Amino acid sequence: MTQAQKKALKMDIRVNEMNKEFFRPLLILVLAVVILGIVAMLIPAWENSFIPIKQLHLLPVLNAEAEHGPEDSILVKEAPLIVNDLRPLQPFLDKLKNPGENIRIAYFGDSIIEGDLLTAKLRSMLQAEHGGQGVGMVGITSIVAGFRQTIKHSFARNWETISFMNQGKPNVSLGITGHVYIPRNYYVAEKTIEPLQLDSLAVMDTSKVATPQPQKKSTRYYVNTNPWVEYSAVGISGGAASFKRIRLFYSEAGDSSYVLVSYDGAAKQKRYLSSRPGVQILDLSQATEAKKIRLEFSAYDPVHLYGVSFDQEKGAYVDNYPIRGYSGMYFQRIKPELWTGFQQHLQYDLIVLQYGENVSNPKLRDYSYYEKGMKNTIQHIKTTLPDVPILLVSAHDRSIKQNGSYVTSPDIPYLVTSQSRVAKATGSGFWNLFAAMGGYGSMPSYVNRKPAYAGKDYTHFTRTGADHIATMLLAYLKGN
Repeated sequence: MTQAQKKALKMDIRVNEMNKEFFRPLLILVLAVVILGIVAMLIPAWENSFIPIKQLHLLPVLNAEAEHGPEDSILVKEAPLIVNDLRPLQPFLDKLKNPGENIRIAYFGDSIIEGDLLTAKLRSMLQAEHGGQGVGMVGITSIVAGFRQTIKHSFARNWETISFMNQGKPNVSLGITGHVYIPRNYYVAEKTIEPLQLDSLAVMDTSKVATPQPQKKSTRYYVNTNPWVEYSAVGISGGAASFKRIRLFYSEAGDSSYVLVSYDGAAKQKRYLSSRPGVQILDLSQATEAKKIRLEFSAYDPVHLYGVSFDQEKGAYVDNYPIRGYSGMYFQRIKPELWTGFQQHLQYDLIVLQYGENVSNPKLRDYSYYEKGMKNTIQHIKTTLPDVPILLVSAHDRSIKQNGSYVTSPDIPYLVTSQSRVAKATGSGFWNLFAAMGGYGSMPSYVNRKPAYAGKDYTHFTRTGADHIATMLLAYLKGN
């Protein structure tokens, strides 16, 4: 054997050894992935208040990018045909027919109703028939205060705001707004910390180094000023040119708790709060109507504040309760005694729940976990407010881009069907907003019309579009 042949033989042996070194770990890795996938599919869904677990359905995920299958096609045809149900709302509908009746609606939703969208138009139409002046309940802080047009709202930074979206402090009961606001002598700001990037030349095998992810760091900044909130009346449709009845809702006040009140920029007046248990109200109304009111609280008194209601004893009111990113589940964080306390003073005739878009996932087909969560939510409300009917508004059409065109997210018909089952199982009213919009493929027409009814995200409505939805909803409630 020549020297060249010997070298070639050694090279072949080395290549074979390298192949074995490569393929053996690869085979082990593939087998591990397959085993983990099988185990994940066997783990059942587990609903809990901290980290809900969804069952893995592998085949639907693998087919997510494909066109709608036969089962999807059936749901696409059936979802718009799901029958609306007004029967559970009869006590409210009877009052709606009588212009002399007072009406109050608690309208809960996610970012779809932020900034008083939909509710402002609904309030305006109802007040035109039933009378009344005011926007109803308004929170102490809001991430969209500058976007809302029906009331001017500003506030200090040193408030602690807790809502459904906060994982911490689960034992702190929220108010009817889905929030509780606590005066503090500090505010918290989040800062994104960019990770230190590794020098790729200093790492022999970069594939074995996990890509560092940005982290958020919360920093507490202390201040020497009291937290305040200020509201100014706005005389537009759905708003009010002045404030007549003004009521502050709170709890957990001490014997010396107080609020400093200023009307239209005048000198501050000290008003003491009640230390009695449960939901309390402080009537801040004046003999003369105010156009602006400013409230200031001690930074060292952790009283629980829920909001201010601007209304009158008579008329129609629609309270706007949005929480961005919220699914609608876990309303149990509003304790029964607080529900009862708010109802005693606000006397709701109807509760509307409009959720769903935040759980929508194009790859998902099984919404049984969501059905269970929403049933628990509605049962909790019904247990505490048995005489108040509930209307469940379905998810609306939402588009995703597929093959260059915007089409209905494949899961929406499944989600709407699940929501209809929730309404039926809980004895709630149901409005199929997906069908009211036109069903499958209707969102692009909302985006492209002039003026536009929806934004370029093919999910959220514009003010004009929200007004259109409100008009359709009232017509539906009236049986038109």
